[in-house]
Amino acid sequence: MAARAVIILLLFGLLGDRGPQKGREGNTHFEEERYAAAAATYKDGLEALADTTGAVYTGLQNNRGLALHRQGRLHAARAAFEQARRTASTNAERVRVLFNAANLSAEMNNHNEALRRYREVLLLDPEHEAARYNYEFLKRRHPDRSADESSFVNPSAYARRLKKEAEALAARSEYTTASALMKDGLQQDSTVRAYRGFIKRIEEVAQIARTDP
Repeated sequence: MAARAVIILLLFGLLGDRGPQKGREGNTHFEEERYAAAAATYKDGLEALADTTGAVYTGLQNNRGLALHRQGRLHAARAAFEQARRTASTNAERVRVLFNAANLSAEMNNHNEALRRYREVLLLDPEHEAARYNYEFLKRRHPDRSADESSFVNPSAYARRLKKEAEALAARSEYTTASALMKDGLQQDSTVRAYRGFIKRIEEVAQIARTDP
């Protein structure tokens, strides 16, 4: 679907209605798309907190980051997400914050940081489909050229056919099988190394898929 060819942004990570009054007011503003008011209200809530290490603090910082992101205040949003990341105490909180931080990094064209954050999300929650899609999307759109020798090796017809088969497997989320297919092919035909960048990306995703939460 063409609609999937974009980075999935923002609302997934909005923490729920569990903060103090300012947090609840901020959530209402956010849902009404009044992002400046939401960010200001979350800030008021943060300033009223005595505890800067608990779940409420993490939630307010995360939500403030989302509101700032929606306003286009990207550097301020990044700082808020970083504060939330440092104080997140549960995997669920970490997944939300890291996913939002990854989306922000992608929008700021900091692709390496975005990929790292998406990978961290997937290590915590291997079933996180949005993070998996975004990770693969960025990998394909911004490949590691240093690892890709396609400019120097002319792949054979066998190698090209093998890559198409592996791409079809990857499209069905059969990453481990796709990785094994390419590695076996490399033993049979040295020109398969033209796709080393592709092999590396598939193996990274396969490793994530095999990782327990």
